[in-house]
This record gives sequence, C-alpha cells and structure tokens, in this order.
Amino acid sequence: MKVQMTSWSSWRSKEVLVREAGETGPIPLQIRGVFGASVVAYAAQRTDSTVAQGVSYRIWNAGKRRVILPAGYNSLDVERRSVGSSGSTGIGPWKVTRLADEDVSLAVGQMAGRGPWVLRLADGSAKTLRVVWNQGKSPGCLTLFRADSGTGEELSEPEHTQETIRVAGPGYLLLDARRWTLDIA
Repeated sequence: MKVQMTSWSSWRSKEVLVREAGETGPIPLQIRGVFGASVVAYAAQRTDSTVAQGVSYRIWNAGKRRVILPAGYNSLDVERRSVGSSGSTGIGPWKVTRLADEDVSLAVGQMAGRGPWVLRLADGSAKTLRVVWNQGKSPGCLTLFRADSGTGEELSEPEHTQETIRVAGPGYLLLDARRWTLDIA
C-alpha cells in the first residue's frame, strides 16, 4: 500500500495520522525537535469516538530521534513544550518523518551509535546480538518490534551493561542508550 504523506511538521502541538487504513506492523519514524524547547510525541490510537495514548518519546532542543510507532497505533500526538521559566516554546517547527525500509540500516556485522536508534532485522534465521551499553558503564534498552506483533518486546536486562541476545526477523530493533556497540553474528 502506498502511503500518501511521509512527513509532517508544525509550529504548534498537533496530532498526525501516520498509519493508513489496512496497514499493519510497526512503523519507523524520525522526530526532529525545535531549538529552545522540547517535543513530546505520544503513540495514539484514534477511533471515531476515542483516543488512547501509548508509549511516549521526548526530544530535547533541535535533536533528532528515531522511534517506532507500534502496530495497533495509527497516529502520533506531538506536543510542543516550553523549557525553563521563560515559557518560550522555542524557534522553528518540529518535524516527523516516516522512514522507508531503505532509510533504516540493516542490522549486520559490527555497528556503533549514539542515542536512540532503529535498525532493521531481515527475514531469516536467528541472529546473536552482542551489545555493550555506554562503554560498559551503565545499562541501555533493546526493544524488538516484530513485523506481525503489536507492542515492542523489551529484550535487555535492566542492570546489564553488556548482553548477548538472540533475535529473529523480520522486524525492527530500537536501541536506546547514550552510546552502544553491537556485534551481530
């Protein structure tokens, strides 16, 4: 199914419909914040009569963050918030971009990154992931979003700074730590 809109932006808080009718599975997104403020984006399921909110993502200042809209949610409710006592809501618009599969790196070989990041798992046999969080100093979080499931499945242990985890695709991995290294076998 062809998705008509692949990016949305605004100077105000706004809900954006990401999932087209009939679509299933998780959707990778990139959110860019605004200079001098924060943006909080909530996964939401909108029906004709109700709105249910799910997982939330916060982006400080003009940073970028890759996230996953879990299956079962169809929109993103983006709130622009002031920081500090000034009450300023920042300068510039926020932007949400729906990422195509080719925009998301395939999880292969050795990889390293900073901050939250999304990787794509291809079809096929199980993979072994060796992860080092924050140079072995503090834990991170690894969540698997399977192509055929609803919410993400957290695979990392809360106190571990190094882990070995087995996963099978297809789906997406959301790695969340200041720094991470990944060796995929």
